[in-house]
Amino acid sequence: MTDSTGMTIKELTLTVQVGSEVRLRVEHDTLADAVAWTARTLPKTAGTLSGILLEAADDSITLSSYDMDVSSQAVVAAVVEQPGRVLVSGRLLAEIARNLPNAPISMSADTKVKLTCGRSTFTLPMLASEEYPPLPDLPPVIGKVPGTAFSGAVSQVSIATSRNDAVPLYTGIRLEVDDDRLTMAATDRFRLAVREMPWSPEQVGISAAVVVQGRSLADATKSLAGAEVIKLALSEDARMLGIESAGRRFTTRLLDGEFHKFRSLLPTESASRVRIEVAALSSAIKRVALVTERNMAVRLLIKDGEVELSAGLGSETEAVEYVEARLDGDPLQIAFNPQFLLDGLAALDHPECEIRCTEASKPVVLTGAADSTSDRDDSYQYLLMPVRI
Repeated sequence: MTDSTGMTIKELTLTVQVGSEVRLRVEHDTLADAVAWTARTLPKTAGTLSGILLEAADDSITLSSYDMDVSSQAVVAAVVEQPGRVLVSGRLLAEIARNLPNAPISMSADTKVKLTCGRSTFTLPMLASEEYPPLPDLPPVIGKVPGTAFSGAVSQVSIATSRNDAVPLYTGIRLEVDDDRLTMAATDRFRLAVREMPWSPEQVGISAAVVVQGRSLADATKSLAGAEVIKLALSEDARMLGIESAGRRFTTRLLDGEFHKFRSLLPTESASRVRIEVAALSSAIKRVALVTERNMAVRLLIKDGEVELSAGLGSETEAVEYVEARLDGDPLQIAFNPQFLLDGLAALDHPECEIRCTEASKPVVLTGAADSTSDRDDSYQYLLMPVRI
């Protein structure tokens, strides 16, 4: 479909005047995606840093946001008739871009930015672009990894990061590279998630270990889940991590502090191993947890042939359910925070899991289980502390 000028309905026309006139055209979906990517790292404070900087040059537009710790940048193709730059309110631009009708857009600016799309008109405040700080450069690239695999791995690990900023280190993800192996780990002191995967380093024998803010990394990699390749970059002083893929760039300052020696927390032996279907166990936990009160646990009685789940001890409301399972070892009764257990099960990418137990007061480890009754996938391990019964 075209409008009266012959422009396709999925094109945007932006005309921005800041001293000298700036003119450009860009596809609607392309710009909307770039604005969404850039707006993720907008700070909540007002002022210059609350804006998204648009810079038009040659045949592209660069959109940038920066909160002095984390930066996002997107470069998209455009027909630029007159280069220039403008700083606009980032959250307003993001909301508008997400809700615009599928029609050409015109944008003009003098002291304010006026945006027109179809029969809709918006006026946005113009921010002082000359006061906007320069973004940090992307550090040297140290290797690359498939986008889907890396995004999935970060998602598996980030569930164990702390939501409490009182101890910043617990909000982070430990990222280690050792030659052709990449390991990520996170813990909030009640659980630990560890993921190992292959990757392609830029140089043989490379070794590094840093802690990156978990929420920022998870947000960035989720947006790049469909990318064929993600490049990882690390500054020489190990103070900044960067990722880059398909015209998208992200940098973040790293967290200081000594991370747990997490490998020593993973049990090397187990008294009981139970194999169980992930979907069946997850559904059962959700049902019995309906009768739990705040901070109440779900109890698991693991025995030969089944796991009995129960909740509601000491109240008139109780729930009991049974799920088929295969036990290798001694029967065991143990209890968990139901949401923490569900988080670990949801992170597994196998239809069956193996739960390795030692005793009721010691942590258990969840891993994916292969088709064979003896095989398991230890590339992802989720350690969970039990709740005292």
